[in-house]
Amino acid sequence: MNRHKIVSVFFLIVSVVLLYSSCHILPSSIKVTSSSDTIEKYGLLTIYIDLKSTFTNPYDPEGIRVDAVITAPDSSMLILPCFYKSGESDQSNWEARYTPMQTGKHTWYIQVIFRSTGQEGVEDHTDTLVSKQFEVNVTESDNDGFLRLNPGSNYTLLFDSGKPFRGLGLNICWEFEPKWGDEKIYTYDVFLDTLAKYKGNFYRVWMCPWNLPLEWTKVISYTKLTDEYRNWDSTYFHSDGLTLVSEKTEYTEDDLERIIIPSNSNESIIYNLKNIKNFKLKLFYKNSISVDDFTFLYSSDNKTYKPIDKVEFSQTWNTYKDWHRIFIASLGELPEGTHYLKIEFHWKQAEPAHLAGIVIGYDEPASVLDAPGLGKYYQKTADRLDEILDLGKEKGMYMMLAHDYHGIFKPKLDRWGSNDEWRRNPYNAENGGPCETPTDFFTNPEAKRYYKNRLRYMVARWGYSTNLAVWEFWNEVDNVMDWQEVPAEAIVNWHREMAGYLKQLDPYGHLVSTSVVRRKVPGLWDIKSLDFTQHHNYGPTNDMHESILEYTGKFNKPDVVGEFSLGWKGPGKDYPVELYEGEFHRGMWRGLFSPTPIVPLSWWWEWHYEQGHYFHFEPLADFISLMDSSNDSVIRNISVTSNSTKIETLALQANNQLFFWLFNDDKLGRKNLILSIGGIEDGRYLIKKFDTWKGELSKGIETEIVNSQLLLEGIDIAGGTDIALYLQPIE
Repeated sequence: MNRHKIVSVFFLIVSVVLLYSSCHILPSSIKVTSSSDTIEKYGLLTIYIDLKSTFTNPYDPEGIRVDAVITAPDSSMLILPCFYKSGESDQSNWEARYTPMQTGKHTWYIQVIFRSTGQEGVEDHTDTLVSKQFEVNVTESDNDGFLRLNPGSNYTLLFDSGKPFRGLGLNICWEFEPKWGDEKIYTYDVFLDTLAKYKGNFYRVWMCPWNLPLEWTKVISYTKLTDEYRNWDSTYFHSDGLTLVSEKTEYTEDDLERIIIPSNSNESIIYNLKNIKNFKLKLFYKNSISVDDFTFLYSSDNKTYKPIDKVEFSQTWNTYKDWHRIFIASLGELPEGTHYLKIEFHWKQAEPAHLAGIVIGYDEPASVLDAPGLGKYYQKTADRLDEILDLGKEKGMYMMLAHDYHGIFKPKLDRWGSNDEWRRNPYNAENGGPCETPTDFFTNPEAKRYYKNRLRYMVARWGYSTNLAVWEFWNEVDNVMDWQEVPAEAIVNWHREMAGYLKQLDPYGHLVSTSVVRRKVPGLWDIKSLDFTQHHNYGPTNDMHESILEYTGKFNKPDVVGEFSLGWKGPGKDYPVELYEGEFHRGMWRGLFSPTPIVPLSWWWEWHYEQGHYFHFEPLADFISLMDSSNDSVIRNISVTSNSTKIETLALQANNQLFFWLFNDDKLGRKNLILSIGGIEDGRYLIKKFDTWKGELSKGIETEIVNSQLLLEGIDIAGGTDIALYLQPIE
């Protein structure tokens, strides 16, 4: 072969290669398999997709969109988003999770729409890749399906099967152990196992920077020294003027051990640790405070000290009379090789200050949240949420998943000494995001596009689950309006757009809501795509029933109390610790007798677990089962009053059965009470007393309602206690 022929062949080969590289991806570039060709109704069909295609970010559907196109036996068609699992453009793995809601033959195929890059100088274009068609046969099953609103009652939800459901449980918003470590003390595994033991069936979970962060920036947590001043052992040096004390005072709440910094003095403390990275101290003071009251210094050798200029003062917390609590923390990391931290107090005030504790991060990273940032999702979170939903299914539990909480917009430390998450928020422009301010998150088109992409991923990965009961957009979104000055109109318009998009996107029609404390966000609950209202109720629960009636009456949709407790500061901090269990108990019983499909969900889940309070769920569950004992029972409120002003009374009717709850808000016992009942015909009943703490149901006693009055003869209610009553008509 001569030289000219060799050159011609060479250019022919190059041309073929270039032509091949610019052509559309061939059908052989997609391989699809499934977990089965026969499954039960409401069972799970998993579709595995091996793909060769062009993409930059597999989580961006504008670059690559993978869907399962499914035709049901009734000829209806649904588009099910698929989600990325692993790999690169040359070989990536995707998955679809399909829960069929009809029996019969379902046909499906996978469709890939992606942006293809041609030769240099040629504009990108869109290609479509379609798999062959597959079939799956769906048989009948005993599965109840997804949870829906009950059009006939606000007291229950309904499964697709028609079976009623009353949610009973509490918030388990985060795990307390290192998320990916080996310790398993306060994890979902432990909490859900205990809740199931006592017949709970519902729990609420947060997605936030420290629990299930799906879309966040990288965060490094270091080994921590926590010095609560039980002794001087943690300090390297302290001046003689500092006094270590251990006694309870009202202004330090539960901080018993602390250091007193005397008035009109200059004192100091030095800590010696390997490679100190950051610190945060907690201080109680009176009257006022300024940056001139402190100097923070660092050193590598305890000889030459340099000032730490970047420190932050948190919001203050007014604790008792003129006493205040504040946190003071370093901003950013201290220089590498910092082994000494010196804190100088220049306290010129008439009143002493109380240093209640310090936390110092040091040494090598103890954990790394290696989240990839905006528009890319943290796979460890996704895997853990898979595990939690599987665990919930195993235990017969249903989850309300809150996607975000208000603290992700806070620019500085709050009165808890935390929640300064805006500086790490991937939507923040300082982190490369599209938002200069928190308001931009709700109004900026690019920010909304990113959020919709996240919703698409969540529906693709977890929408299949019948144990995922509710998508909840925000925890206490009214705090964003109040604290970050985000206009209510922006919040309402965002919810209208996102709820509508989620309803359109989710082929299974999960319930959708959001939550507020109790502030008014005009127009929020008028959004039809928000299925129920949700508010939080902190303080004594004697208004629990009325608050639920207020929401249901005003907005004509069910209401859920997503959080409640006697105090929002914590047991023993705003109310005596011994009062918390009683309100935990009564708040749920008041909720059970209110028109809400989810019995109010308590906060402080780890504290109630430690105190052994989860047993309270079992009597509630048993009493709920009495209301469901007859098929198609319809629950309605009935009016009831007592002849004693100290007796709180609530009542329900389920078909022809009557249920009462009575609380004696007095030190003295009561007996032979008379109840006046509205809307019930006179008649003979078998009455049974139910012990709301032990769950014991007494033997029946015949009684009679005469002239709408019921004499509770022989039924005593001790002071400060509650009972429930169950009445069955005698034919």
